[in-house]
Amino acid sequence: MWSHFQLSAVWVGIQLVTVVAATTSTCDAVTVRFKQPRSSSGEVLCATAPPPQEAVTMSNKMECSRECAGRGAMCEGGFNYKQQEALCEFFIGSPTTFVFQVQQGCEYYMVCLSQF
Repeated sequence: MWSHFQLSAVWVGIQLVTVVAATTSTCDAVTVRFKQPRSSSGEVLCATAPPPQEAVTMSNKMECSRECAGRGAMCEGGFNYKQQEALCEFFIGSPTTFVFQVQQGCEYYMVCLSQF
């Protein structure tokens, strides 16, 4: 049942963070967006597998999103933010291999990059 539930997830809620990477004479702006998966009934999902590569205490999910954006490949799989623990869990792997479940106080955000 969970595998079907995982496949019927809906992506909503976007947060924006901008990271500027310096080159020799110009700057290329890279926008890092975070999409939040929800179940077909609208409940927020949490990534439960594979396990995160690192967990860091952060006071809110905006700090967590900035930290993830600054990590590049070390957070390309996105992050969980666990509200009660004020914990940010970073994932390296592809979100297509993740298992998502509804967990109280846990929100998963997938990384989406676009370059100007």
